[in-house]
Amino acid sequence: MQEFNKKVFTYLLVTGILFSLVGIFGIFSPTIFSVYLVDILAAFFLVSGVKNFTKGFQFRKVPNFHWGLYIFIGVLEVVISLSLFSTPFASQIYMIIYAGIFMIFKGIFIVLNILFNRKIFPSLVDFSLGSGIIDLLFGVLLVALPFFSQQFIFLCIAWYILFSGANLILSAFYFKRSQ
Repeated sequence: MQEFNKKVFTYLLVTGILFSLVGIFGIFSPTIFSVYLVDILAAFFLVSGVKNFTKGFQFRKVPNFHWGLYIFIGVLEVVISLSLFSTPFASQIYMIIYAGIFMIFKGIFIVLNILFNRKIFPSLVDFSLGSGIIDLLFGVLLVALPFFSQQFIFLCIAWYILFSGANLILSAFYFKRSQ
């Protein structure tokens, strides 16, 4: 179990640092970031999909944990990732709106899961609430921004990736402290 805990901590920390660096890059180099946005979104969905898929299988024997939904979301994210990698020239606006809608649903799922299972998994709040709120807020922004200004979309995504990375880093230390 100690080895598993160390792997979870390392995964959260490394993924958080990587996301934070990509987010900082997007904030300070929005032009270059916008050129590679499709690849960055595809990589984000791939990493998140693999994480959710494996989390679903790891916790499938835990009572009242919605492991099947994690597996479903993981598969969906991997499929989205493969689609983005294979068709990089598709319209960026539609992909961003789609990503925003997906993030809204994912955020709602995370927040509801926390609310309904707070007593069963008290540490779930420490690890997941920030992620759910970040997904909800930036999902709404991604859906709304294409109608106002395409220029701000890239910065919105960069800030989302940065906040997600910071949340993963904090989650790593919460996880380590709770062990």
